Amino acid sequence: MNIRLIILSLSLLCFLQSQDKSILPAQKTAIKTLAVKAGFSSPELQQHIKHYYGLTLNSLSQEQGAELIRSFQSGLISKETSPIINEFEKQKPHQHNLIPILEVGMVKRFHFKDGSVRKGEIVTVLDGNATLKTNSGSFTIPQNEFLAETAEIKNKNGESFTGMVMGETTEEFIIRTKYGDAVVQKREIANMKRYYGGVLDKQTENTRRFYKGTDELTSVFLDPTAFPLATNTFYISGLSIGYGLTDNLMMTTRFGSNFSGDLNLRAKMKFYHKDTANKEVAAAWGLGVHRAYSPEDIISQYSHVINLQDGAPFSTFNEAPVDVNDIVAPEADNNFHAFGYLVFSSRTTNPSGRGKVGWTVGAKTTTAFLDRDAIIVDSLTIQEETFALSWSDKPEYEVPFRIWLGLEYDLRKNLKFLSSAWIDNGYKTMSMSQTWDDYIGVIGDRFSIDSPRGTPTLIDFDFGIQYAVNESFRIGIHFQQPFLDIYWEFFEF
Repeated sequence: MNIRLIILSLSLLCFLQSQDKSILPAQKTAIKTLAVKAGFSSPELQQHIKHYYGLTLNSLSQEQGAELIRSFQSGLISKETSPIINEFEKQKPHQHNLIPILEVGMVKRFHFKDGSVRKGEIVTVLDGNATLKTNSGSFTIPQNEFLAETAEIKNKNGESFTGMVMGETTEEFIIRTKYGDAVVQKREIANMKRYYGGVLDKQTENTRRFYKGTDELTSVFLDPTAFPLATNTFYISGLSIGYGLTDNLMMTTRFGSNFSGDLNLRAKMKFYHKDTANKEVAAAWGLGVHRAYSPEDIISQYSHVINLQDGAPFSTFNEAPVDVNDIVAPEADNNFHAFGYLVFSSRTTNPSGRGKVGWTVGAKTTTAFLDRDAIIVDSLTIQEETFALSWSDKPEYEVPFRIWLGLEYDLRKNLKFLSSAWIDNGYKTMSMSQTWDDYIGVIGDRFSIDSPRGTPTLIDFDFGIQYAVNESFRIGIHFQQPFLDIYWEFFEF
Protein backbone atom coordinates (compact mmCIF):
# COMPACT_ATOMS: atom_id res chain seq x y z
CA MET A 1 0.00 0.00 0.00
CA ASN A 2 1.18 3.51 -0.75
CA ILE A 3 2.28 5.20 2.50
CA ARG A 4 1.27 8.62 1.21
CA LEU A 5 -2.27 7.46 0.66
CA ILE A 6 -2.47 5.99 4.16
CA ILE A 7 -1.17 9.22 5.71
CA LEU A 8 -3.68 11.26 3.68
CA SER A 9 -6.58 9.05 4.78
CA LEU A 10 -5.60 9.22 8.45
CA SER A 11 -5.15 12.98 8.26
CA LEU A 12 -8.61 13.41 6.77
CA LEU A 13 -10.17 11.23 9.46
CA CYS A 14 -8.37 13.12 12.23
CA PHE A 15 -9.55 16.44 10.82
CA LEU A 16 -13.14 15.28 10.64
CA GLN A 17 -13.08 13.76 14.11
CA SER A 18 -11.67 16.94 15.58
CA GLN A 19 -15.02 18.58 14.93
CA ASP A 20 -16.52 16.57 17.79
CA LYS A 21 -13.83 17.48 20.41
CA SER A 22 -14.65 19.43 23.60
CA ILE A 23 -14.96 23.19 23.47
CA LEU A 24 -11.68 25.13 23.59
CA PRO A 25 -10.87 27.50 26.51
CA ALA A 26 -10.55 30.39 24.05
CA GLN A 27 -14.06 29.64 22.74
CA LYS A 28 -15.52 29.70 26.27
CA THR A 29 -13.84 33.06 26.95
CA ALA A 30 -15.17 34.51 23.70
CA ILE A 31 -18.72 33.29 24.45
CA LYS A 32 -18.70 34.82 27.93
CA THR A 33 -17.39 38.16 26.58
CA LEU A 34 -19.97 38.28 23.79
CA ALA A 35 -22.77 37.32 26.20
CA VAL A 36 -21.90 40.23 28.53
CA LYS A 37 -21.98 42.64 25.57
CA ALA A 38 -25.43 41.24 24.66
CA GLY A 39 -26.67 41.95 28.21
CA PHE A 40 -26.64 38.38 29.55
CA SER A 41 -25.70 37.59 33.11
CA SER A 42 -23.74 34.39 33.75
CA PRO A 43 -26.85 32.45 34.98
CA GLU A 44 -28.84 33.71 31.99
CA LEU A 45 -26.12 32.55 29.61
CA GLN A 46 -26.05 29.08 31.17
CA GLN A 47 -29.85 28.95 31.03
CA HIS A 48 -29.80 29.93 27.36
CA ILE A 49 -27.23 27.21 26.49
CA LYS A 50 -29.14 24.63 28.51
CA HIS A 51 -32.35 25.50 26.66
CA TYR A 52 -30.94 25.17 23.15
CA TYR A 53 -28.30 22.47 23.57
CA GLY A 54 -29.36 20.57 26.66
CA LEU A 55 -25.78 21.00 27.95
CA THR A 56 -23.64 23.32 30.05
CA LEU A 57 -21.08 25.67 28.55
CA ASN A 58 -18.22 23.37 29.58
CA SER A 59 -19.94 20.37 27.93
CA LEU A 60 -20.28 21.92 24.48
CA SER A 61 -18.24 20.65 21.53
CA GLN A 62 -15.90 22.83 19.48
CA GLU A 63 -18.43 22.91 16.66
CA GLN A 64 -21.23 23.99 19.03
CA GLY A 65 -18.98 26.65 20.53
CA ALA A 66 -18.20 28.04 17.08
CA GLU A 67 -21.93 28.07 16.24
CA LEU A 68 -22.74 29.98 19.45
CA ILE A 69 -19.99 32.55 18.78
CA ARG A 70 -21.28 33.14 15.25
CA SER A 71 -24.84 33.60 16.55
CA PHE A 72 -23.73 36.23 19.07
CA GLN A 73 -21.56 38.04 16.50
CA SER A 74 -24.34 38.14 13.90
CA GLY A 75 -26.90 39.43 16.40
CA LEU A 76 -29.09 36.33 16.25
CA ILE A 77 -28.87 36.02 20.05
CA SER A 78 -29.82 38.94 22.29
CA LYS A 79 -31.45 39.39 25.67
CA GLU A 80 -34.55 40.80 24.02
CA THR A 81 -35.07 37.83 21.75
CA SER A 82 -34.01 35.01 24.05
CA PRO A 83 -37.15 32.92 24.69
CA ILE A 84 -36.01 31.81 28.16
CA ILE A 85 -35.80 35.28 29.71
CA ASN A 86 -38.78 37.17 28.28
CA GLU A 87 -42.48 36.83 27.66
CA PHE A 88 -42.02 35.44 24.16
CA GLU A 89 -41.39 32.04 25.68
CA LYS A 90 -45.08 31.90 26.62
CA GLN A 91 -45.93 31.83 22.93
CA LYS A 92 -43.52 29.05 21.99
CA PRO A 93 -45.21 25.86 20.90
CA HIS A 94 -42.88 23.63 22.95
CA GLN A 95 -44.00 24.82 26.42
CA HIS A 96 -44.58 22.09 28.99
CA ASN A 97 -48.35 22.43 29.19
CA LEU A 98 -48.93 22.20 25.44
CA ILE A 99 -51.77 19.80 24.64
CA PRO A 100 -50.79 17.23 21.99
CA ILE A 101 -52.82 17.04 18.79
CA LEU A 102 -53.95 13.48 18.06
CA GLU A 103 -55.72 12.64 14.81
CA VAL A 104 -56.86 9.38 13.24
CA GLY A 105 -54.26 8.24 10.71
CA MET A 106 -51.22 9.79 12.42
CA VAL A 107 -48.19 7.51 12.00
CA LYS A 108 -44.96 8.16 13.93
CA ARG A 109 -43.16 7.49 17.19
CA PHE A 110 -45.20 8.64 20.17
CA HIS A 111 -43.59 9.64 23.47
CA PHE A 112 -45.38 9.31 26.82
CA LYS A 113 -45.13 10.89 30.27
CA ASP A 114 -43.82 7.66 31.79
CA GLY A 115 -40.80 7.79 29.46
CA SER A 116 -41.92 5.03 27.11
CA VAL A 117 -41.87 5.30 23.32
CA ARG A 118 -44.13 3.44 20.88
CA LYS A 119 -44.27 3.54 17.10
CA GLY A 120 -47.66 3.09 15.53
CA GLU A 121 -50.81 4.58 14.04
CA ILE A 122 -53.70 6.37 15.75
CA VAL A 123 -56.85 4.46 14.73
CA THR A 124 -59.46 6.11 16.99
CA VAL A 125 -59.76 9.21 19.16
CA LEU A 126 -62.83 9.12 21.42
CA ASP A 127 -63.86 10.42 24.86
CA GLY A 128 -60.42 11.60 25.86
CA ASN A 129 -58.74 8.32 24.82
CA ALA A 130 -56.73 7.37 21.75
CA THR A 131 -56.25 3.88 20.32
CA LEU A 132 -52.70 3.31 19.15
CA LYS A 133 -52.05 0.34 16.84
CA THR A 134 -48.46 -0.97 16.93
CA ASN A 135 -46.67 -4.14 15.89
CA SER A 136 -47.09 -5.31 19.49
CA GLY A 137 -50.87 -4.81 19.55
CA SER A 138 -53.51 -2.12 20.03
CA PHE A 139 -53.53 0.10 23.12
CA THR A 140 -56.16 2.51 24.44
CA ILE A 141 -54.31 5.38 26.11
CA PRO A 142 -55.62 8.60 27.73
CA GLN A 143 -54.79 11.60 25.57
CA ASN A 144 -53.19 13.42 28.49
CA GLU A 145 -50.53 10.68 28.72
CA PHE A 146 -49.14 11.63 25.31
CA LEU A 147 -46.32 14.16 25.22
CA ALA A 148 -46.67 16.98 22.73
CA GLU A 149 -43.95 16.64 20.08
CA THR A 150 -42.88 19.97 18.61
CA ALA A 151 -40.02 21.05 16.41
CA GLU A 152 -38.14 24.08 15.15
CA ILE A 153 -36.74 23.42 11.68
CA LYS A 154 -34.69 25.55 9.31
CA ASN A 155 -34.09 24.23 5.81
CA LYS A 156 -31.20 24.90 3.43
CA ASN A 157 -33.22 27.61 1.67
CA GLY A 158 -33.45 29.63 4.90
CA GLU A 159 -37.14 28.80 5.56
CA SER A 160 -38.15 28.23 9.20
CA PHE A 161 -40.98 26.03 10.46
CA THR A 162 -42.20 25.87 14.04
CA GLY A 163 -45.06 23.71 15.21
CA MET A 164 -46.42 20.31 16.17
CA VAL A 165 -44.95 17.18 14.54
CA MET A 166 -47.95 15.45 12.97
CA GLY A 167 -46.13 12.70 11.10
CA GLU A 168 -42.72 11.39 10.12
CA THR A 169 -41.41 9.06 7.41
CA THR A 170 -37.91 8.06 6.39
CA GLU A 171 -37.80 11.03 4.01
CA GLU A 172 -39.89 13.82 5.53
CA PHE A 173 -41.58 15.53 8.50
CA ILE A 174 -45.14 16.89 8.58
CA ILE A 175 -45.20 20.02 10.77
CA ARG A 176 -48.45 21.76 11.78
CA THR A 177 -47.66 25.46 11.93
CA LYS A 178 -50.07 28.28 12.79
CA TYR A 179 -50.47 28.84 9.04
CA GLY A 180 -51.08 25.23 8.01
CA ASP A 181 -49.30 21.88 7.59
CA ALA A 182 -45.80 21.93 6.09
CA VAL A 183 -43.99 18.94 4.56
CA VAL A 184 -40.24 19.25 5.18
CA GLN A 185 -37.84 16.95 3.35
CA LYS A 186 -35.18 15.59 5.72
CA ARG A 187 -32.40 15.93 3.17
CA GLU A 188 -33.16 19.68 3.00
CA ILE A 189 -32.89 20.28 6.78
CA ALA A 190 -30.05 22.63 7.78
CA ASN A 191 -30.72 22.48 11.53
CA MET A 192 -33.45 21.24 13.80
CA LYS A 193 -34.49 21.24 17.46
CA ARG A 194 -37.05 18.73 18.65
CA TYR A 195 -39.04 18.81 21.91
CA TYR A 196 -41.10 16.25 23.81
CA GLY A 197 -43.33 17.83 26.43
CA GLY A 198 -41.29 21.01 26.17
CA VAL A 199 -37.96 19.28 26.85
CA LEU A 200 -35.25 19.41 24.19
CA ASP A 201 -34.44 15.99 22.78
CA LYS A 202 -30.65 15.74 23.14
CA GLN A 203 -30.43 12.95 20.57
CA THR A 204 -31.76 15.24 17.85
CA GLU A 205 -29.42 18.09 18.75
CA ASN A 206 -28.44 19.59 15.43
CA THR A 207 -24.69 19.04 15.70
CA ARG A 208 -24.99 15.43 16.73
CA ARG A 209 -28.01 14.05 14.88
CA PHE A 210 -28.47 12.93 11.35
CA TYR A 211 -31.06 10.67 9.80
CA LYS A 212 -28.91 9.38 7.00
CA GLY A 213 -25.77 10.28 5.17
CA THR A 214 -25.70 13.18 2.76
CA ASP A 215 -24.92 10.86 -0.13
CA GLU A 216 -27.20 8.27 -1.65
CA LEU A 217 -24.69 5.99 -3.35
CA THR A 218 -25.32 4.78 -6.89
CA SER A 219 -22.10 2.74 -6.69
CA VAL A 220 -19.50 1.51 -4.22
CA PHE A 221 -16.19 2.33 -5.89
CA LEU A 222 -16.65 0.97 -9.44
CA ASP A 223 -19.51 -1.42 -8.66
CA PRO A 224 -23.15 -0.25 -8.97
CA THR A 225 -25.75 -0.43 -6.23
CA ALA A 226 -29.44 -1.04 -6.94
CA PHE A 227 -30.24 2.64 -6.29
CA PRO A 228 -30.24 4.91 -9.35
CA LEU A 229 -29.87 8.68 -9.50
CA ALA A 230 -32.82 10.80 -8.44
CA THR A 231 -35.05 12.14 -11.21
CA ASN A 232 -33.57 15.03 -13.23
CA THR A 233 -30.17 14.67 -11.56
CA PHE A 234 -26.92 14.93 -13.51
CA TYR A 235 -23.49 13.76 -12.36
CA ILE A 236 -19.92 13.66 -13.63
CA SER A 237 -17.06 11.63 -12.19
CA GLY A 238 -13.50 10.96 -13.24
CA LEU A 239 -14.61 8.08 -15.46
CA SER A 240 -18.21 8.67 -16.54
CA ILE A 241 -21.20 11.00 -16.73
CA GLY A 242 -24.84 10.14 -16.02
CA TYR A 243 -28.40 11.38 -15.73
CA GLY A 244 -31.44 10.24 -13.75
CA LEU A 245 -34.37 10.02 -16.16
CA THR A 246 -36.81 8.79 -13.50
CA ASP A 247 -36.52 7.54 -9.93
CA ASN A 248 -36.15 4.05 -11.41
CA LEU A 249 -33.98 4.63 -14.48
CA MET A 250 -30.59 6.26 -15.01
CA MET A 251 -28.28 6.42 -18.02
CA THR A 252 -24.49 6.77 -18.00
CA THR A 253 -21.63 6.75 -20.48
CA ARG A 254 -17.87 6.22 -20.16
CA PHE A 255 -16.68 9.45 -21.78
CA GLY A 256 -13.06 8.31 -22.20
CA SER A 257 -14.25 5.63 -24.64
CA ASN A 258 -16.47 8.13 -26.46
CA PHE A 259 -13.45 10.36 -27.10
CA SER A 260 -11.73 7.37 -28.69
CA GLY A 261 -14.58 6.70 -31.07
CA ASP A 262 -16.30 4.00 -29.00
CA LEU A 263 -19.74 5.51 -28.32
CA ASN A 264 -21.30 3.72 -25.38
CA LEU A 265 -24.46 3.89 -23.31
CA ARG A 266 -25.28 2.20 -20.02
CA ALA A 267 -28.69 1.85 -18.39
CA LYS A 268 -29.65 0.89 -14.83
CA MET A 269 -33.29 0.08 -14.12
CA LYS A 270 -34.64 -0.44 -10.60
CA PHE A 271 -37.39 -3.05 -10.90
CA TYR A 272 -38.04 -3.73 -7.21
CA HIS A 273 -38.17 -1.31 -4.30
CA LYS A 274 -39.51 -1.52 -0.76
CA ASP A 275 -39.08 1.27 1.76
CA THR A 276 -40.11 1.21 5.42
CA ALA A 277 -39.29 3.44 8.35
CA ASN A 278 -36.07 1.59 9.18
CA LYS A 279 -35.16 -0.37 6.04
CA GLU A 280 -34.92 0.13 2.30
CA VAL A 281 -34.26 -2.64 -0.23
CA ALA A 282 -34.05 -2.56 -4.01
CA ALA A 283 -33.12 -4.71 -6.99
CA ALA A 284 -31.98 -3.51 -10.40
CA TRP A 285 -30.67 -4.72 -13.71
CA GLY A 286 -28.04 -3.04 -15.82
CA LEU A 287 -27.20 -3.22 -19.51
CA GLY A 288 -24.43 -1.52 -21.42
CA VAL A 289 -23.55 -1.40 -25.12
CA HIS A 290 -20.42 -0.22 -26.93
CA ARG A 291 -20.72 0.67 -30.59
CA ALA A 292 -17.07 0.07 -31.50
CA TYR A 293 -15.31 -1.79 -28.73
CA SER A 294 -11.69 -2.31 -29.71
CA PRO A 295 -9.91 -5.67 -29.52
CA GLU A 296 -7.10 -3.79 -27.72
CA ASP A 297 -9.49 -3.16 -24.82
CA ILE A 298 -10.35 -6.85 -24.51
CA ILE A 299 -6.70 -7.88 -24.70
CA SER A 300 -5.73 -5.24 -22.13
CA GLN A 301 -8.36 -6.30 -19.63
CA TYR A 302 -7.60 -10.01 -20.01
CA SER A 303 -3.86 -9.80 -20.78
CA HIS A 304 -3.19 -12.25 -17.96
CA VAL A 305 -5.46 -14.81 -19.65
CA ILE A 306 -3.22 -14.93 -22.77
CA ASN A 307 -0.49 -17.55 -22.31
CA LEU A 308 2.92 -17.77 -23.94
CA GLN A 309 4.27 -21.22 -24.69
CA ASP A 310 6.63 -22.96 -22.29
CA GLY A 311 10.15 -21.61 -22.51
CA ALA A 312 9.15 -18.00 -23.05
CA PRO A 313 10.69 -15.42 -20.69
CA PHE A 314 7.15 -14.52 -19.55
CA SER A 315 4.30 -16.94 -18.88
CA THR A 316 1.43 -14.51 -19.63
CA PHE A 317 1.14 -11.46 -21.87
CA ASN A 318 0.58 -8.96 -19.01
CA GLU A 319 4.18 -9.64 -17.95
CA ALA A 320 5.67 -9.13 -21.41
CA PRO A 321 7.36 -5.75 -22.15
CA VAL A 322 5.56 -5.33 -25.48
CA ASP A 323 2.65 -3.27 -26.70
CA VAL A 324 -0.90 -4.57 -27.01
CA ASN A 325 -0.91 -3.65 -30.70
CA ASP A 326 1.90 -6.20 -31.25
CA ILE A 327 -0.49 -9.12 -30.76
CA VAL A 328 -3.70 -7.77 -32.30
CA ALA A 329 -4.65 -9.83 -35.36
CA PRO A 330 -4.47 -7.76 -38.59
CA GLU A 331 -8.08 -8.68 -39.49
CA ALA A 332 -9.45 -7.79 -36.05
CA ASP A 333 -11.83 -4.81 -36.10
CA ASN A 334 -13.69 -2.81 -33.54
CA ASN A 335 -16.91 -4.66 -32.77
CA PHE A 336 -20.20 -4.34 -30.94
CA HIS A 337 -19.78 -5.14 -27.23
CA ALA A 338 -22.31 -5.56 -24.42
CA PHE A 339 -22.51 -6.37 -20.75
CA GLY A 340 -25.30 -7.05 -18.27
CA TYR A 341 -25.64 -7.32 -14.50
CA LEU A 342 -28.10 -7.89 -11.68
CA VAL A 343 -27.70 -6.18 -8.31
CA PHE A 344 -29.54 -6.20 -4.96
CA SER A 345 -29.05 -3.59 -2.23
CA SER A 346 -30.28 -3.08 1.32
CA ARG A 347 -29.99 -0.13 3.71
CA THR A 348 -31.07 -0.09 7.33
CA THR A 349 -31.01 2.46 10.12
CA ASN A 350 -28.06 2.14 12.48
CA PRO A 351 -29.02 0.78 15.92
CA SER A 352 -27.97 4.16 17.33
CA GLY A 353 -30.52 5.86 15.06
CA ARG A 354 -27.78 7.95 13.48
CA GLY A 355 -27.16 7.27 9.83
CA LYS A 356 -27.48 4.16 7.71
CA VAL A 357 -25.62 0.92 7.12
CA GLY A 358 -26.05 -0.89 3.83
CA TRP A 359 -24.82 -3.73 1.68
CA THR A 360 -24.94 -4.61 -2.03
CA VAL A 361 -24.42 -7.87 -3.91
CA GLY A 362 -24.24 -8.16 -7.68
CA ALA A 363 -23.05 -10.25 -10.63
CA LYS A 364 -21.94 -9.19 -14.12
CA THR A 365 -20.90 -10.78 -17.41
CA THR A 366 -19.87 -9.47 -20.85
CA THR A 367 -19.49 -10.53 -24.48
CA ALA A 368 -15.68 -10.10 -24.32
CA PHE A 369 -14.88 -13.76 -24.97
CA LEU A 370 -17.05 -14.20 -28.06
CA ASP A 371 -14.71 -15.14 -30.88
CA ARG A 372 -11.71 -14.17 -28.78
CA ASP A 373 -9.33 -16.42 -30.73
CA ALA A 374 -9.79 -14.23 -33.79
CA ILE A 375 -8.46 -11.04 -32.19
CA ILE A 376 -4.91 -12.20 -31.34
CA VAL A 377 -2.02 -13.43 -33.50
CA ASP A 378 -0.71 -16.96 -33.18
CA SER A 379 2.79 -16.02 -32.06
CA LEU A 380 4.88 -13.24 -30.51
CA THR A 381 8.58 -12.49 -31.07
CA ILE A 382 10.54 -11.56 -27.94
CA GLN A 383 14.30 -11.01 -28.07
CA GLU A 384 14.49 -12.52 -31.59
CA GLU A 385 12.69 -15.67 -30.43
CA THR A 386 9.17 -16.55 -31.45
CA PHE A 387 6.65 -18.01 -29.01
CA ALA A 388 3.13 -19.27 -29.56
CA LEU A 389 0.19 -17.36 -28.03
CA SER A 390 -3.12 -18.81 -26.86
CA TRP A 391 -5.98 -18.02 -24.52
CA SER A 392 -5.94 -19.89 -21.23
CA ASP A 393 -8.12 -23.00 -21.09
CA LYS A 394 -8.55 -22.87 -17.32
CA PRO A 395 -12.20 -23.25 -16.20
CA GLU A 396 -12.23 -19.88 -14.41
CA TYR A 397 -11.54 -18.13 -17.73
CA GLU A 398 -14.24 -19.72 -19.87
CA VAL A 399 -16.75 -16.90 -19.28
CA PRO A 400 -15.95 -13.29 -18.23
CA PHE A 401 -17.57 -12.51 -14.89
CA ARG A 402 -17.48 -10.32 -11.82
CA ILE A 403 -19.30 -10.98 -8.52
CA TRP A 404 -19.13 -8.32 -5.83
CA LEU A 405 -20.21 -7.49 -2.29
CA GLY A 406 -20.17 -3.84 -1.25
CA LEU A 407 -20.67 -2.31 2.21
CA GLU A 408 -21.39 1.28 3.28
CA TYR A 409 -21.55 2.79 6.75
CA ASP A 410 -22.39 6.38 7.74
CA LEU A 411 -19.67 7.58 10.12
CA ARG A 412 -21.01 11.12 10.03
CA LYS A 413 -23.62 12.91 7.97
CA ASN A 414 -20.96 13.79 5.40
CA LEU A 415 -18.56 10.87 5.83
CA LYS A 416 -18.99 7.24 4.77
CA PHE A 417 -16.85 4.17 5.27
CA LEU A 418 -16.92 1.95 2.17
CA SER A 419 -15.61 -1.52 1.48
CA SER A 420 -15.92 -4.02 -1.33
CA ALA A 421 -14.89 -7.61 -2.04
CA TRP A 422 -15.12 -9.37 -5.37
CA ILE A 423 -14.36 -12.37 -7.55
CA ASP A 424 -13.33 -11.14 -11.01
CA ASN A 425 -11.45 -13.09 -13.69
CA GLY A 426 -10.53 -9.88 -15.48
CA TYR A 427 -9.10 -7.94 -12.54
CA LYS A 428 -5.45 -6.95 -12.10
CA THR A 429 -4.19 -4.83 -9.23
CA MET A 430 -1.94 -1.90 -10.13
CA SER A 431 0.22 0.58 -8.25
CA MET A 432 -0.78 4.22 -7.95
CA SER A 433 1.83 5.29 -10.53
CA GLN A 434 0.63 2.62 -13.01
CA THR A 435 -2.95 3.75 -12.49
CA TRP A 436 -2.08 7.40 -13.10
CA ASP A 437 -0.17 6.57 -16.31
CA ASP A 438 -3.14 4.50 -17.40
CA TYR A 439 -5.65 7.30 -16.68
CA ILE A 440 -3.77 10.08 -18.51
CA GLY A 441 -3.18 7.90 -21.57
CA VAL A 442 0.49 6.95 -21.26
CA ILE A 443 -0.90 3.41 -21.43
CA GLY A 444 -4.23 2.79 -23.16
CA ASP A 445 -6.98 5.38 -23.67
CA ARG A 446 -7.23 8.57 -21.63
CA PHE A 447 -9.80 8.91 -18.82
CA SER A 448 -10.17 5.14 -18.42
CA ILE A 449 -8.62 2.20 -16.57
CA ASP A 450 -7.57 -0.17 -19.36
CA SER A 451 -3.87 -0.99 -18.86
CA PRO A 452 -2.66 -4.53 -19.69
CA ARG A 453 -0.17 -4.33 -16.82
CA GLY A 454 -0.72 -5.32 -13.22
CA THR A 455 -0.88 -8.44 -11.09
CA PRO A 456 -3.94 -10.67 -11.63
CA THR A 457 -5.99 -11.38 -8.49
CA LEU A 458 -9.08 -13.50 -8.93
CA ILE A 459 -10.31 -12.66 -5.41
CA ASP A 460 -9.59 -9.27 -3.88
CA PHE A 461 -11.02 -6.49 -1.71
CA ASP A 462 -10.81 -2.74 -1.15
CA PHE A 463 -11.86 -0.19 1.48
CA GLY A 464 -11.74 3.53 2.05
CA ILE A 465 -13.73 6.64 2.94
CA GLN A 466 -15.91 9.06 1.02
CA TYR A 467 -16.34 12.66 2.16
CA ALA A 468 -19.15 14.97 1.00
CA VAL A 469 -17.57 18.41 0.69
CA ASN A 470 -21.03 19.86 0.09
CA GLU A 471 -24.41 18.81 -1.22
CA SER A 472 -23.09 18.35 -4.77
CA PHE A 473 -19.43 17.39 -4.55
CA ARG A 474 -17.74 14.45 -2.85
CA ILE A 475 -14.34 12.84 -2.87
CA GLY A 476 -13.25 9.32 -1.98
CA ILE A 477 -9.92 7.72 -1.08
CA HIS A 478 -9.28 3.98 -1.18
CA PHE A 479 -6.46 1.48 -1.75
CA GLN A 480 -7.11 0.00 -5.19
CA GLN A 481 -7.35 1.63 -8.60
CA PRO A 482 -8.37 4.29 -9.29
CA PHE A 483 -7.42 5.18 -5.64
CA LEU A 484 -9.11 8.59 -5.83
CA ASP A 485 -12.82 9.10 -6.63
CA ILE A 486 -14.33 12.45 -7.57
CA TYR A 487 -18.08 12.81 -7.95
CA TRP A 488 -19.95 16.01 -8.86
CA GLU A 489 -23.74 15.93 -8.77
CA PHE A 490 -26.26 18.55 -9.86
CA PHE A 491 -29.65 18.17 -8.22
CA GLU A 492 -32.63 18.94 -10.45
CA PHE A 493 -30.34 19.81 -13.30
